[in-house]
Amino acid sequence: MQTVKERTRFGLLFAALIFIGIGAGILYGAQRLIGDARSVAHSNEVMGRLDELEARLRDAESAQRGYILSGRADYLADYHNSRERVPVLVDGIDALVVDNQAQVRRARQLRAKIETRLHQITNTLLRYESDGIPGARAAMDSDVFETSSAIRRLKAQMVDAERALLEQRAASTRGSANVLRAIALLGIPLGLAVTLGVYLLLVREIRRRSDAEAAAREVQGQLREGNAELQHKSADLRALSRYGGMLQGCLDADEALQLTARMLSTLRPGTAGTIYRMRNSQDHAEAAIHWGRHRAASAESLLPDACWGLRRNQPHLVSDVSASRCSHVSAVDHDGVAIACIPLMAQGAQIGLLYLSDDDDGFLSRIDIIEAVAEQLSMALSNLSLRERLRLQSIRDPLTGLFNRRYLEESATRELARCARRELPLSLMMLDIDHFKAFNDVHGHTGGDALLAAFGTLLAEHSRGEDIACRYGGEEFTLILPEAPVDAALQRAEAIRAAVETMRVQHMGRELPRVTVSIGVAAFPAHGDSPESLLRVADEALYRAKHNGRNRVECA
Repeated sequence: MQTVKERTRFGLLFAALIFIGIGAGILYGAQRLIGDARSVAHSNEVMGRLDELEARLRDAESAQRGYILSGRADYLADYHNSRERVPVLVDGIDALVVDNQAQVRRARQLRAKIETRLHQITNTLLRYESDGIPGARAAMDSDVFETSSAIRRLKAQMVDAERALLEQRAASTRGSANVLRAIALLGIPLGLAVTLGVYLLLVREIRRRSDAEAAAREVQGQLREGNAELQHKSADLRALSRYGGMLQGCLDADEALQLTARMLSTLRPGTAGTIYRMRNSQDHAEAAIHWGRHRAASAESLLPDACWGLRRNQPHLVSDVSASRCSHVSAVDHDGVAIACIPLMAQGAQIGLLYLSDDDDGFLSRIDIIEAVAEQLSMALSNLSLRERLRLQSIRDPLTGLFNRRYLEESATRELARCARRELPLSLMMLDIDHFKAFNDVHGHTGGDALLAAFGTLLAEHSRGEDIACRYGGEEFTLILPEAPVDAALQRAEAIRAAVETMRVQHMGRELPRVTVSIGVAAFPAHGDSPESLLRVADEALYRAKHNGRNRVECA
């Protein structure tokens, strides 16, 4: 009786392995068939494009000859239509064969010959326009025949190459079909035979039939679970693909985070999550977005050492938070809460953390797709950060952190137009550090740079959020004050002048001498109606401030 039991167990296991093998083989064969079908379609498309290219070229030649022989303008229109289509078809063929180096070389040669042929056709038309039919005939020399022959030869070579590929792919398709046929002819009968043997053993073992039926139900359940898991995986991959495409189109980090929150809440509706962004100082991370209700709450701000995931730079998964949790996760009053801490890494640097929690640890079984989401988010945030840094570098002065002259010219025009539409005032300051050249000569360029950087910080501190502070050049600065009348601008200028008098700059362990600043103020519309005129009159006012003793404010 013990032998029958062992045979039964072995038979069930063997049958399961056979059917798993059958499924894997069918999947493999189907994938090969799909790949071969795509390759066949690709080769057919290449040959179709080549045929269309040859036809278009012939149409152009026929229309040219028709125009020369008849002089009718509609032939010339047909010629131009066909000629314009030829380069488009050549570009399409180049794109199609980019994965085949031999075809790429032939396509380049074909492009050169076609360009030569088009030039010959154009030359023939020009000779016809100037010398009539005799001139056109004279233009049709032996080079025309050689070029046309070379085009047909290259086209035939490319078609032959694609047909050779079609034969290879046909052989591969037959191999895939043979694999599926072998699976069907050998695997299925073998699986049925083993299943029948198990059934006969179960019939003979009547007293253990109930246990055998339970085992069979278990196997069936596993198969159903496997099918359901495959369906889940397929749906997850499709969702991940859509997510990746949308992520690439995000304009900023907030949009990427919101998209990720929607993705994960859809992927696992009952699971709550938080995404943390690491500060530039790398000393702590702050919560940037939440979704759902956490079963185990996490701090709004956390140190890297407070999370096992950030410490080890790898996901930290816990199926029961009461047994093991990070210090940033609050204690819970019941067992069974599962959490996941997945670090967001890009270019070897930590940029944040994805934290998830749920009463059901089922989401941990799908952690691979969640990690894929985290990886794509990490790369997107890194790319967006890099894009923002590059944008700031293009409009910011690296020494002072203020906007540069290029941004000044763009923003001055924009703000002036906005204020003009709304009938609002706008003021503009030109600021120049007094005796900066002498200061630079005494304290060197590093001392001068330290002074300019400190002045840039002071100017930024005395600016509103809507103001535009720029380094105009050298020791000269500009401040645009949208919607500010001239009186308010003069008060602000006086406050800046007074602040510069008390400004202290530390450089290489010592305090640099104090400096002063001269300021010229101009306002729209009283002193000018364009950025150029406002800058000019403000600069003139600055010059008067310099001439009248410096360390003062002058209005245009």
